[in-house]
Amino acid sequence: MVKIEFCGVCVGFKKEAETLAQYLKEQGIEVELIEAGRGRFNVYVDGKLVFSIKKCKRYPRAKEIMQLIASK
Repeated sequence: MVKIEFCGVCVGFKKEAETLAQYLKEQGIEVELIEAGRGRFNVYVDGKLVFSIKKCKRYPRAKEIMQLIASK
């Protein structure tokens, strides 16, 4: 299970979250989108934080998230 937590008022965050979620769903991955606080864009796999926009200073790449899922 992948959870994508995103800032609902930040420009572009919702679209990025929806695009990533769609890609993951097409790969057969169960995804939940969660609107969160300002500046947030976090990705959790099985409850573990695997990506944070605050730490990486960029949006995650879909293939990058797929690799993190595969490594679990």
